[in-house]
Amino acid sequence: MKKIIFMLLMSSILIATNLTNIQTIQTSFIQKIKNNTNNVLTYQGTMFAQKQNNLALWIYEKPKYKEIYYKNGEIVIIEPDLEQVTFAKLEKAPNIITILKNAKQISKNKLITIFNNTKYKISTDDNFVKYIEYKDEMQNYVRIDFINPKINQKIGKNRFVYKIPSGYDVLKQ
Repeated sequence: MKKIIFMLLMSSILIATNLTNIQTIQTSFIQKIKNNTNNVLTYQGTMFAQKQNNLALWIYEKPKYKEIYYKNGEIVIIEPDLEQVTFAKLEKAPNIITILKNAKQISKNKLITIFNNTKYKISTDDNFVKYIEYKDEMQNYVRIDFINPKINQKIGKNRFVYKIPSGYDVLKQ
C-alpha cells in the first residue's frame, strides 16, 4: 500500500510542480528498484493525471500488466494476471500542499521533500519533473524517470473510468 501512496503522491507532485499551470499530464515512466545486493527490478508504463477532480491512472505494462486508478482518496487496482480487482481507501493520503511547501530547493533543478520519514529527491527541468528517487522502507533504492511528458493535452474523460472484467475476484480493503 505504501508503494501506491507514493505513486499517488508523485502524481500530485507532478501536477503541482512549476507547476501551477499544469492541468493534465501524460507521460511514460521507467521505475527501477535496486535492493542491497544490487539486484534491479524494472517496471515500465504510462501515467495520466488530471488536476480537475484529482484523478490519476498508473498503467504498468512491464514486467506484468496492472492498472491503478485514483480519485479523491479511493483507489482501484486491476490485476489481470491474478484476475483480481482491489478497492481501497487511502485514509492517510498525503497533503500535497504541505509536502510542496516543505520541499527545499537545493540547486536550480533539484528539490528535496520529506514525507512519512522518507526523503524524496526530485530533479526537474524548466518544464517538468525529470526523475524522483528515494529509499523505501526496505532500504531499496527507487528511481522513477519520466519520459516524453505531454503537458496540458486533452485526456478523454473515459481514461479514468475503470471496467471490472467479468469473473474477476473483487477485494475490499
